[in-house]
Amino acid sequence: MTTTAARARDTPGRAAPQPIQGGLFVDMENVRARYECLRPGCPQPKEGPVFGPDVKSFVDGIKTQHLAQYHGSTR
Repeated sequence: MTTTAARARDTPGRAAPQPIQGGLFVDMENVRARYECLRPGCPQPKEGPVFGPDVKSFVDGIKTQHLAQYHGSTR
């Protein structure tokens, strides 16, 4: 490992890392997906799981839908 790689995250002008606010888990082998919100106080921290043909539409829209429904935003 080089010291250059270790310093890259501290480079001036680089955007600060954003905290992880959720996770989308997709199992393509068994064709299922779920979303977990990590925001403090979330009233619905887990969405899913969904199975089969519903997985694609779930993956495409769950973050936006969850944030709009439970947190009043889409970001």
